[in-house]
Amino acid sequence: MGTTDDKLTEPLWTVTSVLGGLVLALAALVGVTAILGSGSFGGFGHQVIVCVTQPNTYYGGGDWTSHLGVSPQPGATISINGTLQACTQHPGIYQRLMYTFMNEPSVVVWAAVLFLLWRLVRTARSSGPFTLPVASRMRWLAWVILLGALAARSAQGAATDALLNSMLRAHSGFGDALSSVPGIVPVPLLAWAALLTFARIIRLGVTMDEDIQGTV
Repeated sequence: MGTTDDKLTEPLWTVTSVLGGLVLALAALVGVTAILGSGSFGGFGHQVIVCVTQPNTYYGGGDWTSHLGVSPQPGATISINGTLQACTQHPGIYQRLMYTFMNEPSVVVWAAVLFLLWRLVRTARSSGPFTLPVASRMRWLAWVILLGALAARSAQGAATDALLNSMLRAHSGFGDALSSVPGIVPVPLLAWAALLTFARIIRLGVTMDEDIQGTV
């Protein structure tokens, strides 16, 4: 298409291209350093220390302050609020895998979203912004955003549970794989709804244009 269609896709085309290049460069750098033994990816690499914090739970109270050698002034109170964190300096393969699944799913999902967004803009530049291929790419992007966000958060919660249970004697549903899902739903849901709506509008516009051309 012409220069007009290219201008319509700016600045999104430039932003996605630059971010995509940075992601690829970072992935290559991480891969090279991991192979050479000086870097890591998730739980795999040289001298990786695996740590996990219990989510959605906070501990507090004033009983622990005596261990720190501090005491409140008259009329004041002190307490300690914090979370439980477990670490291992010599993780096994299972713990390395769970640590990777705890941290990397969201990165993979949003890298996929960036790639699909780049393909969407590229299609708009090559075939025009108001075409069926663009509408189809929008639908794919919408579903990847929604389902990918839900799957990533659930996988991270389940991996957190598994990793905590591998380090602590008391086994429980620490991470609550589904408890944190509602917190991330609004933004992906709005993006999903907006993309599907615009895709439907574009498809209807293409159909109306074809009908008008057919009657001329």
